[in-house]
Formats: sequence, structure tokens, C-alpha cells
Amino acid sequence: MSACGHYPSRHSLHTPNFRGAVDALVECIYTISGVGTASFTIDPSGYAANFEGLVQVIEDLNWTLSGVNSGGSIVAGSGIYTTASGAFTVVNAAIEGGSGIYVTYSGRYAFINATVLSASGVSFTAGSGLYLSDGGTKFNLGAYGEGSTTVTYNGGNVAISGRDTPITVSGNPAPGYGNGSLWFDTTEGRLFVYASGNGTAYPAWYQTNAEAFAVKSEVPPSGAGLNSPPRDGQLWFNNLLGSLFIYDATTSGWYETGPSRSFAYSSTAPAPSVEGAGWLDSSVSVLKVWNGSAWITV
Repeated sequence: MSACGHYPSRHSLHTPNFRGAVDALVECIYTISGVGTASFTIDPSGYAANFEGLVQVIEDLNWTLSGVNSGGSIVAGSGIYTTASGAFTVVNAAIEGGSGIYVTYSGRYAFINATVLSASGVSFTAGSGLYLSDGGTKFNLGAYGEGSTTVTYNGGNVAISGRDTPITVSGNPAPGYGNGSLWFDTTEGRLFVYASGNGTAYPAWYQTNAEAFAVKSEVPPSGAGLNSPPRDGQLWFNNLLGSLFIYDATTSGWYETGPSRSFAYSSTAPAPSVEGAGWLDSSVSVLKVWNGSAWITV
């Protein structure tokens, strides 16, 4: 037991008036909370120094005293007490939700849910890891990157970056490409997208724009060197023969689109069309070929 605080002056420690009486009773409430009570209550705005304030503080003192519990252990001033239950300790609490906060009980657990509205009007869900600081001027977010996405902070801003889809402009696709990569074939003026896997068949470069013209070259597109892979139905003009060919993916072959060549058979010379055209002169049984300017005997 501590010595009396009034000794040896024998005078009250508080002012001998309503203000002193109210302050002394407030200290009584806090003293009772140290013993342990499940109904600790006090007016946070304080009590007036008059008869009404004196009555109010006595009522709150009485309310606090009514919550003293002899069973279990009580956390002073918290309104929470514990009781033993077999191998477990049960924590009992009188929880009341304030503004924007509600409490639900599942029969075993108490769930505290809250929606906090910041000063700037941004709403946050409890437990989301989002909060404001410095009077609502800073937005704090626990963020991390997944896959190829990275999150960096330079001291003032957060940058979220990931793998983009650049377009390779060259005669060959750039190394290190993956699904979604784009390649503009400068050799043939066509745009391709890489779509390997997901049920697609080899080759995995697929043309994105429709064929607007036939490929013109001395050799057909083969996918080797600077040539893009051929596609079913692709057109190729052979500038050596002056003929148009179409690609068949089933047989992997190039087929001439014009009729098959045949020799003209007559006693008079036919009107020549292209170099290499043939004519069998029936009057002398001689095979001749058009060289671009005259019929030459084979």
C-alpha cells in the first residue's frame, strides 16, 4: 500500500471545487480500469465543472465498476477479458463498430471490416495494403511485378514497366523473339506475328496483312536467307520465265498458274507470245523456238 498523497500537508491534491471533484473522479475511473473491467467508459470530451458534470462522471464511474469481472484475466481498460476453455484461451471482447466499421461474428471468429475514406476522396478497403500519408498527399502501395513486369521507384514516382512488342524491321526476324513479336520483312514488304504453340503449326510466323502483290524474284520464297517462309496460296512471279506461280502448302510445291506449255502445230508461224514459245512447222517437220525476235530452228 502506498503512502497517502495528502500527507503531511493534509490538503487535497486537486482544487477544492467542482473542477477538482470531477478530476478526482476521472482518476478513479482510470484506477478501476487498472483492476480490470469489461465496461470501461469515459467521456472523451471531458466533464463540465458543475453539478451536471459531477453527476455524469459519477455515472461513468459506476458503469465502469459494473464491468469488473472476477473470472478470467482482463486487459486493463480494454473491455477485453480472457477465460480458459480446455486447451485454449478464449478472448472475449465487447466490440462496437464506429463510422464506416462493422463487426460480424461467425460463431467462432469476429470479423472487423472497414472502408476508410481518405481526405482526398479515395476509398480504400481494409487489408488491401493501400493507404495515404502526409495529409492525403502521398499514395502508398505495396506492389511487385509478375512475369516480365517490373516495378521501380526513383524517389518520387513509381514506374510499372513490362515487355512491349517492338517491331523488327529487317530482312530476318530478330533473335530472341517470342509469342506476339512482330517482324516487318523488308525483303517482301510484309508484316508477320510470331504465334508458336497454342495449336499453331510450323512455321510459326503468320502474315498479318493480306497479300497485295505477288513476290517477284528469280527464285521462289523458301524461308532461307532473306526470304520469308512461303504460305499456302502465296503468289510468286518468276521473272526468268515470265510466269506466275502459286504455292500449295500440302505438297510444298510451286505450281504455274497459266496453262501448260504446248507447241503450236501448223504450216504457218503463230503469233509469238513470250520467249521460249515453241512451234512445229508441219510443212517441213522442224521444231522452232521463239527467242524474242525470231523463230530459231531447234
